[in-house]
Amino acid sequence: MKIWLDPWTLKTSHIDDMVSSFPEISFSTVLEESYDADAIICMPGYAKKHYLEKFNQLKWIQLMTAGYDACDVSYILDRDILLTYAKDVFSIQIAEDVFSKILYFNRNIGIYHEQMKTKSWQHTPVRYEIAHATFGIIGAGSIGTEVATRAKAFLAKTIGYKRTPTHHIVYDELYHDRKGLEHLLKVSDYVIVAIPLNEQTRHMIGKTELSLMKPSALLINVARGDVIDQDALIDALNHQIIRGAGLDVTSPEPLPQDHPLWQTPHVYITPHNSSASPYIHQRLVNEIKESIQRYLKSQPCDNLVKV
Repeated sequence: MKIWLDPWTLKTSHIDDMVSSFPEISFSTVLEESYDADAIICMPGYAKKHYLEKFNQLKWIQLMTAGYDACDVSYILDRDILLTYAKDVFSIQIAEDVFSKILYFNRNIGIYHEQMKTKSWQHTPVRYEIAHATFGIIGAGSIGTEVATRAKAFLAKTIGYKRTPTHHIVYDELYHDRKGLEHLLKVSDYVIVAIPLNEQTRHMIGKTELSLMKPSALLINVARGDVIDQDALIDALNHQIIRGAGLDVTSPEPLPQDHPLWQTPHVYITPHNSSASPYIHQRLVNEIKESIQRYLKSQPCDNLVKV
């Protein structure tokens, strides 16, 4: 078996670890010498038709990201190529980032940070807690489940939404249809968006959905910018339809300096960095090695992309 390994993301030490773990596999990091590969391990930018059509023997693509919206998914599946993603690599740190955004609003962190610059000692009322609140998690996958696990530690109620029927003990309620999604939006104090972007989820959260939310609710997006209708969100924040929004993703990215979202009240923006972690490379290597083992043994992949 031959695998082309995209060398631009992993460190040399991690690549060496992978190569030594599978001596029976021929690994290559040179693209031009790898078009006869049976599998490729890459970033989504290489999972495009104009690259993939050069790989005549390709049977499997392992992505090094949790998102796959930048791939030519239809082309890949039409060729009966297995497509797997980095399912559990980013979940822990993104879940931690979700709570940093919630606490930014709840504990007036932005206000106090500005006061430090002028050495001002003034109290701002705290009006919200996480304890006993309700978390609505849109996208009850690995990231959403890590968020729900931490929400439970804060004594919060958890409601999940996932298109594929499933069950997980960490959720108090779990829905799979439109009616359930609307219920989640109506009752949640914190709405967390962690669902993949595809044609079904593009602008999934728009004017109608935002109007269903509580005026006191926070919206946190760690998915993709286009899952939310950004114009509708700006309007909702300007008219205090919801309390605020914590966004790690926007549309477009980078967000232009003259974009109105920068000037919108009650928004906290970070530059698509919620997945940052000192442990990300080792987690990625572990995930890829497990996927390779499953593939070699013809075992079902638990990180298979299905559309």
